[in-house]
Amino acid sequence: MFQSLDFLFKEEKSKDPDAKVFGYTESHFLQQSVRSAEIEQEKFGMTYDADQINTAIIHTRQDIVLLVALLRRTNILLRWIRFLTFSILCLIAYFLIKI
Repeated sequence: MFQSLDFLFKEEKSKDPDAKVFGYTESHFLQQSVRSAEIEQEKFGMTYDADQINTAIIHTRQDIVLLVALLRRTNILLRWIRFLTFSILCLIAYFLIKI
């Protein structure tokens, strides 16, 4: 019944140049591109000092906490939307049965 909505819940599988579908998702390729960029920087002698690394770690932790808080709030809002939708459908069904 809900197979037509599967695209909402799955990440799109990516294709290689030969058009073969792999199990890798778009997020996997983004992660690989970041890794390859870091490797390229190391080849050219671009490195980070300890203060930059510590600052980056702190900023990353702050960003993750912010994302988790936003996702938690979004989850709460989606639960309220589900509850209100169910309530409205129950009211509509009640009035249709009453008629």
